[in-house]
Amino acid sequence: MILAFLTPVSPVAPAAHIPATTAAGALLEVLAWLTFLGLGIALAVIDARSRRLPNRLVALLTAGGLIFFTSAAIVEQNLPALWRALAGLGISFAIYLVISLAARGGLGAGDVKLAAPVGLYLGWLGWEALVWGIVLAFVVGGIAGLVVAARKRRIRGLTVPFGPFMLAGVLVTAGLVAWAPVISTSSIS
Repeated sequence: MILAFLTPVSPVAPAAHIPATTAAGALLEVLAWLTFLGLGIALAVIDARSRRLPNRLVALLTAGGLIFFTSAAIVEQNLPALWRALAGLGISFAIYLVISLAARGGLGAGDVKLAAPVGLYLGWLGWEALVWGIVLAFVVGGIAGLVVAARKRRIRGLTVPFGPFMLAGVLVTAGLVAWAPVISTSSIS
């Protein structure tokens, strides 16, 4: 896992003894997250400006995650993480689809499609990350919507692009997951 590079190395186990499979798997995970970062920024900017999420970029984000996470799971022999990521993809897509149908226009089709890679990346991190990433997007997006409504003094006809909040939810959750071991080990000493 990528967290192998974030943990301190003891004199008993120098960095040179990190297995090649761990290094290769971590590199593949880094490539997946770099793909998310690059395409996520592009998607967030496009959605904020034009209120649309291009299908090609969402498909590239999904394909990149699938390719890099599948490769990492094979190299690291961590198929449960891959199955969880794939389940996260389906669960997130289903949640957003149900909300979109129930809200009748509250979420666009682009947001529903973006839910697939969002669930994939969050699912790779774990079940709790999947829940927290989705919840965080709705909480922050809801607060932003209320702020915009208060500034414009109206709610009807008001639209707020939701893609940037979905993507930010993934990045914030990933950051918290990555730093959790560092925070917990530094609070012990």
